[in-house]
Amino acid sequence: MRSIGPTSFALAVIIVGGVFAIPTPAASALSAASTPATSVGWINISAVGDYGYSPANLQQVPTNSTITVTFTDKSQMAHSFTILGREGWVVPSNDTQSQIDQLAWGHSPPALENANVTGTGDTNVTTFQSPGPGWYEFVCTVAGHFQLGMYGFIAFGMNLPSNLTPPSRTGIGGNLNFSPLDAAILAGVLVVAVVLGVVLWRRRRARFEAPRRSR
Repeated sequence: MRSIGPTSFALAVIIVGGVFAIPTPAASALSAASTPATSVGWINISAVGDYGYSPANLQQVPTNSTITVTFTDKSQMAHSFTILGREGWVVPSNDTQSQIDQLAWGHSPPALENANVTGTGDTNVTTFQSPGPGWYEFVCTVAGHFQLGMYGFIAFGMNLPSNLTPPSRTGIGGNLNFSPLDAAILAGVLVVAVVLGVVLWRRRRARFEAPRRSR
């Protein structure tokens, strides 16, 4: 019978050991890390006044998750809730509508989420996949609405930076919300009303004084 040499015996041991080896903890950890965790989150947001969101700030939204958005219209016109895809950036307040459209619908980077409502009481429920930690600006893409102050900020897996200040929309009467355009129109109406009041008062006064002078 042919004998097995030391070298052949060692090789056989290595082969058998490789077949029956128990997986190591390091291999298990690598496998787990390659499978992203999934979770679910919710956002409830409304269009309010004419050109505002409530809330205007959203923080600690889950990252890398399926987010359900319930967007409700509590104003009297159509709006959108559009999360722009550029992370950590504030849109200049003087951007034109074409620039807003490019930010929202351009190919790099595209919007994270877009939901539309058509008027009072309309509700739109949509879902999107949230990114990793970071903050973004959301805007209304209806023509002229961003320029009138319809924007806000959202942060995923973190709080918003303290220097971000959404527009204040606290109007006359507590919970009433007035846009800059609304305020300008209201001021104009008040001025016209005061002028007409003064004119009518002077005419009425002149009528009463005329007979006295004739005597």
